[in-house]
Amino acid sequence: MKKITLLVFTVCFTVGLFAQTDGNQLTKSADAIGDVAKDTVKHWAWSGLYNAAMTQTSLTNWAAGGNNNVNINGLIKQLGVYSKNKWVWNNLLEANFGYNFQPGRDVKTDDRLEFTTRLDRELKTESWRVSLFANFRTQFADGFKDPDYDNPISKFMSPAYLTYGIGMTNASFKGLNVYFSPIQVKQTFVLDSALSANGTFYATDAPNVAALENGGSYRTELGAYLDIIYKNAFSEQFEVTSKLNLFSNYLDRPQNIDVNWETLLLMKVYSNLSVSLSLHLIYDNDIHVQDTNGDGVNNAPGTQFKQILGVGLAYSFGAFKK
Repeated sequence: MKKITLLVFTVCFTVGLFAQTDGNQLTKSADAIGDVAKDTVKHWAWSGLYNAAMTQTSLTNWAAGGNNNVNINGLIKQLGVYSKNKWVWNNLLEANFGYNFQPGRDVKTDDRLEFTTRLDRELKTESWRVSLFANFRTQFADGFKDPDYDNPISKFMSPAYLTYGIGMTNASFKGLNVYFSPIQVKQTFVLDSALSANGTFYATDAPNVAALENGGSYRTELGAYLDIIYKNAFSEQFEVTSKLNLFSNYLDRPQNIDVNWETLLLMKVYSNLSVSLSLHLIYDNDIHVQDTNGDGVNNAPGTQFKQILGVGLAYSFGAFKK
């Protein structure tokens, strides 16, 4: 009788490191941040979250079927806050990357590179500040649409989004931080010539589109911008973090509002066992994500949605336990 061997090997490795403990990310008042900064070098206060995970599955003569695969995921959140007198400078770096390796095919599962900076100057009341704001967002690796894994639909810096302007920030309510600018610039860069030519991220004949020397292009928009961050721990077992960005372009169809909404729900089930639910919704009328003609070419905008549900072990110390 033929010898049948079975090998299923799964390795999970997760590392969480938490530095200086300001978990509210751009939601603290100037005084609260200042209190932390007094004990740090040159008025800086730091907080961070670093996570790395790997899962490997190996199958030999497995009757139920399946593929050998290795899945890796990494996450970095690093916040640096500089506070002196009535000035507060917030800097937040967020990077996510996930990849699944299978025989004959590798699939990207998560990809994000984002940096946000905001310089605040307190007015007569701590609740209101004049703010200079900038945000940059792109991705690390090529993206593909199943089942075509030969022709990328996105790349590093294709697209990339740069948003900057001046506005007002309000932090009157605990856990809620609102930034509004009536004059905000949004620039979309597509440095890859092929992706620029097919008009996936904006029409090539759209207003204020300029060509680059390498064949790529970029589009400049001017409009109103709203950035809302909400973070609240309802109990020791349940925490919610939500970030909403809205942009309306004065120069072209201002009624079409760009929406970028992220929500993270964290629930501590028992001891160190936790459940997390990440939701991400995007709508941009300039980005074609639907094929309405059935010819395999995206020609219409639509709502983009991503959900990630995770169950695993969590460990925290210091202020993150409070």
